[in-house]
Amino acid sequence: MKILVHICCAPDAVYFLKRLREDYPQSEIVGFFYDPNIHPYEEYRLRLLETERTCKELGIELYEGEYDLESWLSAVKGYEDEPERGKRCAICFDYRLLRSLRFAKEVGATHLTTTLLMSPKKEFLMLKESGQKVSEGSGIEFLALDYRKGGGTQEMFRLSRELELYHQDYCGCIYGLFKQKKAPVQWDLVSFGGRRPGSKKEMGFIKEIRLFSQSELGLSCKEWEFGFLNWKVLQGKLEVKGQTIPSFVRPYSPSIRGLLKADPVEKVGRVIYYNKGGLRVILTEGLRDEPLEHPDNLCNPTFLVPKEYEESLLGNRVSAELQTEINPDKSFILLIGSLDAEDIAYLPADTLQDGTGVGLEGLKEFLRREQRDIAVGRKAYLLVGASTLGNPGVRYFEERTGKKVRSFLCSQTS
Repeated sequence: MKILVHICCAPDAVYFLKRLREDYPQSEIVGFFYDPNIHPYEEYRLRLLETERTCKELGIELYEGEYDLESWLSAVKGYEDEPERGKRCAICFDYRLLRSLRFAKEVGATHLTTTLLMSPKKEFLMLKESGQKVSEGSGIEFLALDYRKGGGTQEMFRLSRELELYHQDYCGCIYGLFKQKKAPVQWDLVSFGGRRPGSKKEMGFIKEIRLFSQSELGLSCKEWEFGFLNWKVLQGKLEVKGQTIPSFVRPYSPSIRGLLKADPVEKVGRVIYYNKGGLRVILTEGLRDEPLEHPDNLCNPTFLVPKEYEESLLGNRVSAELQTEINPDKSFILLIGSLDAEDIAYLPADTLQDGTGVGLEGLKEFLRREQRDIAVGRKAYLLVGASTLGNPGVRYFEERTGKKVRSFLCSQTS
């Protein structure tokens, strides 16, 4: 037997694949990640990375299908308002399993199944009917395996926690996102560029480095989740004589009520102070963002402006508009190496507003060079989310573990 397993996500896959191997020990098992329903792409990428890690952990070969979102949207057109487990889900199952069946034929599989059967959110009988329907007359048998029974669901959750897998909070499609997610969904759909604190891009970066560190370098890894106050700009603008001045907004700047018109009072160092609303401008070398070291000290609306505009700012009234949002959020810490390492240094997983930060390939190359020192316990590295907002993750790690961490920034990782 050769079994092709359509895989929807890592949490549903981890126990399902383990049981499948136990029940069919002589069979070849192949994974196929085909889930164009998942939206946005950052969510898709995150689930794929965790599926790759799970399959590598279990020694199962994994293939990725096409991310043909537009084709999937066309298939479910007219069923946008259907509830979970309704007609849209049935169409979605048929769509993904039919493509999986074609791939099963390509790789010479004799049987087809899906980890969707493991999901407590999915209707088992609907999935069984879909699998049997698409495979009828194909020469490939559909295995409708109910591994939820007998404590299977509880074991799935236990294994997911043990492997520290990302556990999504909605089924995957954009319609489920709006109906199932308890938190505001706009931040799942809006990109700010780079990897901002608490974003799916930031989490995806952490997960990709974990996959690389474990699978390619053979290094031990551990994750922690921590809470922090996240800050986002909804809109902002600084004008002089009707001209918009290029700028970034200093993190944790509060909103400005309406339109603020203010005159400069004095310049101290590189900071220009204004006579209304606590407005400040920090002059910078070029248009760039700056990381925060002491976010608790920031309570005034502050813009970061290239110093070439200094004369104009000091000689004229400015108009400022700003809307920001501060909300509780969560991010992650990845420890690469041993907690008992002689030296632990941290690197930021997030990027500044201008996109400045640690690059993926640069960090991989750096870890390759450090592999031996990490493996023998001389060094360990923390990849920390939300670092640009005053390093709340580093403080959490030090409080949680009692270990001291040093900053490590070098040109090789940029």
